[in-house]
Amino acid sequence: MLYYNSFLRGIRMIRKATYKDVEFILSNAKDVANEAMLSKDTISQEQAVQLALFTLEQNGYYLVYEINKEIAGWILLGKNIDPITNLTHAFIYELYVLPKYRNLGIAKQLLQSAIKESKLYGFNEIRLNVFANNFAKEIYNRIGFQDLQTIMYKKL
Repeated sequence: MLYYNSFLRGIRMIRKATYKDVEFILSNAKDVANEAMLSKDTISQEQAVQLALFTLEQNGYYLVYEINKEIAGWILLGKNIDPITNLTHAFIYELYVLPKYRNLGIAKQLLQSAIKESKLYGFNEIRLNVFANNFAKEIYNRIGFQDLQTIMYKKL
């Protein structure tokens, strides 16, 4: 996907990540993971990188959103198996937009690209996990994602 946007005065593109892109993405892994979990230091850089690498090793891949050859955001796609039905579905493991590029519709465009790619690969369903109070949940709802299950906890 390639197009010109006069507001940002530049070329915007969504494409598969290169090795160099993945290095940049992984350098941000701790911040991305902790923001997703709504915490400051729950997960270390090493743990966050290992989680992403595990998905990449299982044939997952990143799509990056680029503005004038600078990465503005990314989405990590892969597949997952439902433990109850044993059916395979597409899965979004990570979605992130760098702070200076937020509120420009980038997350929505990355989600739409992920949905399109998943259909091309023959998936009938795409899923993701999101923490209850994460602001991204609103975006997912607007795109058409629905609650599937709720995990609850109680501190002891």
